Amino acid sequence: MWKPKEIIINEKVKNDPATKYFLNKCKGVPVTYVDNGRSTNIVENSKVLHSCGKKMLSQIIAGKQVVYISPAGTAVDLFDMPDDRMLCPHFDRLKLASNGCFYQCDWCYLKLTYRAAFPFITVKVEHDKIKKQLAKRLAQTKDSVIFNSGELADSLSMDHLTGAGREFIPWFGNTENGYLFMLTKSDNVDDILDLDHKERIIVAWSMNNDIISKKFEIGAPTFERRLNAAEKVQKAGYPLRIRLDPIVPFDGWEKAYAGTIKSIFDKVSPERMTIGTLRFEKGFYGMRNNIFTTGPELPGILDNMEPMFEPKLFDGLKSPKSGKYSFSEDKRTEIFKFVINEIRKYSDCKIALCKESANVWDDTGLELSKCSCVCQLGYADMS
Repeated sequence: MWKPKEIIINEKVKNDPATKYFLNKCKGVPVTYVDNGRSTNIVENSKVLHSCGKKMLSQIIAGKQVVYISPAGTAVDLFDMPDDRMLCPHFDRLKLASNGCFYQCDWCYLKLTYRAAFPFITVKVEHDKIKKQLAKRLAQTKDSVIFNSGELADSLSMDHLTGAGREFIPWFGNTENGYLFMLTKSDNVDDILDLDHKERIIVAWSMNNDIISKKFEIGAPTFERRLNAAEKVQKAGYPLRIRLDPIVPFDGWEKAYAGTIKSIFDKVSPERMTIGTLRFEKGFYGMRNNIFTTGPELPGILDNMEPMFEPKLFDGLKSPKSGKYSFSEDKRTEIFKFVINEIRKYSDCKIALCKESANVWDDTGLELSKCSCVCQLGYADMS
């Protein structure tokens, strides 16, 4: 079971029960205390980050071995896309952890979105304060609200150290209108199988073809291990969903992903699937020849990418947005049509696209007015 190489703790939470739980699970790991949570202060006090050199990629990789234990702060907020042409339904976030995780998936957007400025994993404690934030949000509406805990970090990869699953799953199970969405690549599920979730906790696995996973999702469990974990969770009564993303169109990808999809449905019965392909922010794409750690193959696959949209300035932003860099709309449509056809051989589960254009939604035949993304409780009208 993974442990960090270094733990940095905010003095304000050194006696918090969750901090003590984390330290008890990490005996022998060096610990440093800081008086504030400024990123520069944490980096300055980290021996691991000081020993890795000044190159950004070296800092990013080293930071995956450093955990900062933080006060609750603002752990609950709302996510919305700044470029509304890249369709993505907004959702409530629960930030129990952020800045990514200890897996080294080459295409992780957090490499440059947060990790360049915050090159360490943040774990929030003060669970009682976080529950009060959740309760306040739930009291604002009679409608059901689903909170996504897997947008800024893996929802389960550190659960053996945080105990967050045993803390929050029963809590959500006892709410009247609260649901928890957990997105993961982990097979770290044994501690949550016996919990009273009352089907209010939805667990989704980020899956990929086994070849691709082994090459580019370094440190993450294999496809087979993830699939076995998903089967355990489904047998424990949790609603199960699958995210097949990013689909990588390497030579022979059709046959490979057809086998991946068959293997999924041979083992589990997801109620929803969200699919996506490779896409990158402009800065990330521009650094593609020196930001990846797994060699030249992946940059070669990306050579013909282009912005998804024409540049457009949105209210509140200082510079125009053009969506992410990805394959052409025709290529993305080709990929999605193939994958949807393969899924339909085995299931009539709901299918959605991740952060896509209206044109691609239309061309694949999916209903924009009934977006059934794995992160949504019901439907979102994206039309």
